[in-house]
Amino acid sequence: MSFSIQSAKTVEEAVEKALAELRIDRDRAEVEIIEEPSKGFLGLIGGKDAIVKVSEKIDSKDIVDAILGDELTKDAAPDPSDTQKMRPEPTIVDTPSPSIDRANEEGDEEDDEEAEFDAEERREAEFFEDDDEIEAFIREYVDQILTTLELGYTLSVDFRDRNIEVAIDGKQEETGIVIGKHGSTLNGIQTVLSAMINQRSREFRRVIVDCSGYRKKREATLKRIAGKTANKVLKTGKSAKLEPMDAQERRVIHACLANVEGVRTRSEGKDPHRRVVIHKETSQPS
Repeated sequence: MSFSIQSAKTVEEAVEKALAELRIDRDRAEVEIIEEPSKGFLGLIGGKDAIVKVSEKIDSKDIVDAILGDELTKDAAPDPSDTQKMRPEPTIVDTPSPSIDRANEEGDEEDDEEAEFDAEERREAEFFEDDDEIEAFIREYVDQILTTLELGYTLSVDFRDRNIEVAIDGKQEETGIVIGKHGSTLNGIQTVLSAMINQRSREFRRVIVDCSGYRKKREATLKRIAGKTANKVLKTGKSAKLEPMDAQERRVIHACLANVEGVRTRSEGKDPHRRVVIHKETSQPS
């Protein structure tokens, strides 16, 4: 079953965000309230966000295969009626993970989280004292979520400069539900946890939540999609739009194609429907 975990000031706003991410109507959804809006949620002073889990009422054939599959949009898919010989795929340079420190070539993936961070709005009494306190907070938060899902797991938390890397591990047949379709549930957990941590941090901390190595597998899939789509754009001269992705995944595509001769990338639309457009360097984007 596909579902999304979201937070907002009210339950209804959180539900609407989840419905938008899942791209389903309310009558096709089941809503579970994980946390009501509260000033004392998990000890967070001043926190009022509600957390909900919205599930789609249809079963997926194989959620693990689906979230790691090579899924292209209709615009990006090869035309089966085209009998011309495809040129070799562009060489994709292995770049550092953009989820850590790499922006895209066009510079249009603004870091909204960091841009909105304002330490002056936080009271001294609310700040975490040190990384040990942050880690304890993370473990309490993840435990509450996964206990609700009745899953066994192990958890590691690593601090690297201003990044906090949270890795959840468990049985593959169980962790698919934590990841969600295209990582939607995992991204929801990451978004909420990042917001809660940065509400009590003196400086912005980038929080990256992974589950059973999903991020690296998904990144490899995105690079294959980028290569195949760039090949089609070079061959046909027509722009191609990829499926909607979050900023972290869009940065993978941008960075992957930054050094490929003859193509350029840009992003268009607004989240959660923002997507990457790949076009020829010598032509106007169409």
